[in-house]
Amino acid sequence: MTSWLNITFAEFDRTLLEFFHEFALKCGDVLTPIAKFLSVTCDLPLLMIGWLGFVLFFVVKDKKLGMSMCGTVIIGAFLVTIVIKNIVYRPRPYVEVDMYKSWWEMFKMKADWDTSFPSGHACASMGGVTAFFMWSKKKKVAWLAFVYPLIIGACRLYLCVHYPSDILFGYLCGIASAFICIPCVKLIYFLMNKFPNNFFSRYCLTGTIKEQGK
Repeated sequence: MTSWLNITFAEFDRTLLEFFHEFALKCGDVLTPIAKFLSVTCDLPLLMIGWLGFVLFFVVKDKKLGMSMCGTVIIGAFLVTIVIKNIVYRPRPYVEVDMYKSWWEMFKMKADWDTSFPSGHACASMGGVTAFFMWSKKKKVAWLAFVYPLIIGACRLYLCVHYPSDILFGYLCGIASAFICIPCVKLIYFLMNKFPNNFFSRYCLTGTIKEQGK
């Protein structure tokens, strides 16, 4: 699988990594700290999109949004980190290619502990935003949220810690995670409507733990 990825996406990966490397050479003093900071917002346990879903679950009356965002991030993390990364086991670009290693060394970053394919950052950011978009009632505005995963992906390429194909497949895993999670949330709400008088059902359906009429 790793050999197939390296051969199939060789030109695609090299072209984009070269583009971001040239960008770093020209604007590194300004953009490097920003890229590092934004990249951290998708690191566990500082995963911003997951924490946002967690907060929305407690703040917004309609709990489906927060539940879906958190659930999507969890599904994506399991799919990418536990399953696919351990099956494909693609090394980071700075491990395999000397040229990419020299580019990565510009940023003086610690080596990542896990493998490269697919990108967990891309999966988490795209998955959470996809779940947000699917539940949003204002889709003409909500689509702007997709700027966030695109920026996260660009930051990972800028820092030379992923191949572009890692980012692409990470996005696809995130979208798939959202499409897995949304029906699960709908099923949970179906069951809660059948059994509305327990603590969790009351909180999710009405936003309060108080029984109706009390």
